[in-house]
Amino acid sequence: MKQSAEQSLSSRQHFRLTVLPLAALATVAVVLFLGALITPDDTGQLGGDFPSFFAAGSIVVDDGYEDLYDPAVQRAAQDGLISAEGGFLFFAYPPFVATGYSWLAPLGYRVAYLVQMALMAAAAVASVLLLRPMSTVVQRYPAAVIAAVVIFQPVLVSLIGGQNTALTMLLVAGAARAEFSGYPVLAGVSIGLLAYKPQFGVPLALIVAFSGRWRVVAGTLGTWIALYLSGVATSGWSWIGPWWDQATAFRDVNASANGDLFVSLPGFVEHLTGIGSGAGRLLGVAIGGAGLIAIIWLWRRPAVPVATRYAVAGLGLVLMAPQALFYEAGMGVVALLLVADIDRRVARMALAVWAAGWIYMVTAPALNTSVLVLALLAIMAVAATPGRSQQRTTSV
Repeated sequence: MKQSAEQSLSSRQHFRLTVLPLAALATVAVVLFLGALITPDDTGQLGGDFPSFFAAGSIVVDDGYEDLYDPAVQRAAQDGLISAEGGFLFFAYPPFVATGYSWLAPLGYRVAYLVQMALMAAAAVASVLLLRPMSTVVQRYPAAVIAAVVIFQPVLVSLIGGQNTALTMLLVAGAARAEFSGYPVLAGVSIGLLAYKPQFGVPLALIVAFSGRWRVVAGTLGTWIALYLSGVATSGWSWIGPWWDQATAFRDVNASANGDLFVSLPGFVEHLTGIGSGAGRLLGVAIGGAGLIAIIWLWRRPAVPVATRYAVAGLGLVLMAPQALFYEAGMGVVALLLVADIDRRVARMALAVWAAGWIYMVTAPALNTSVLVLALLAIMAVAATPGRSQQRTTSV
């Protein structure tokens, strides 16, 4: 009788923690696939930000890299993909990102969008599975965790919107797993690839360098050199200058159009207080710099485990960046899984963060991203608290 009751309980747990999550994932996948099939290309709804990526790939295929950052060329390439007449979504990524999308452009917009969405969903799943040896929660409930991650509002919105949050998650998770498993150079390669978003990749490289992890630094520098040379092959030796000019010019446009969507503290405070650009940016630099110093201090403490270091750094990248939009809060997922074993309260915090994403969607723009920012700060506080960050012993 007792064995029967245990089997029944096990069956209910399996159904609740494996069957239901997988069914939820399958349902979401079908809905997204059907939505992509029936939504017209030119409504401005299919893919959200994806027209900028697809157009960049199309420009490379049709005309090469010379005019990649010309606003008129980008506007023409996006004609028919967005509903705003005369408008366009500026592509400010390095040229090697456009190279990647040039492989998708020949597929046509709708198919390319579906492939992008499938690849980013796979990256989100891989982010979770990479952390399995570092997270008891993932070991015990892989299906439930994967479902919760994919359906977390910032992650789901990034998938629908054709964004690359899942790739950022994968690279940070990959760096953490590589260093945890004793492959510091491979961790550096993962960090180096994060240069596709310099606002994240450069600060993380600085954290690693100032903490004295030289083999990780070697992997990062090697990857940066490879990426730079790939840009040289397509755009000449001085490609960084023109790209950087366009990327920094885009900062003002982004702040004006999306200020209420920022989750980074510098961008969030600047928007919240309505401070002018000069004073606001100075305050943002001060906040970001202070956060970076605090993270470096934590990394330099030898007793702090790998998981905690990358949890704090990954979340810090989002909170301390000059600008990070709400879907980048998906990085909170990686942080939560890395610190889940530190404190039982993290489980409740995970539910709070998951709910905060959906609360933001319902309450915006009344609360902007306030709830989500506060939830992310709570995770960071638990992860970085002296004593708690050392409760686990991990091998490097």
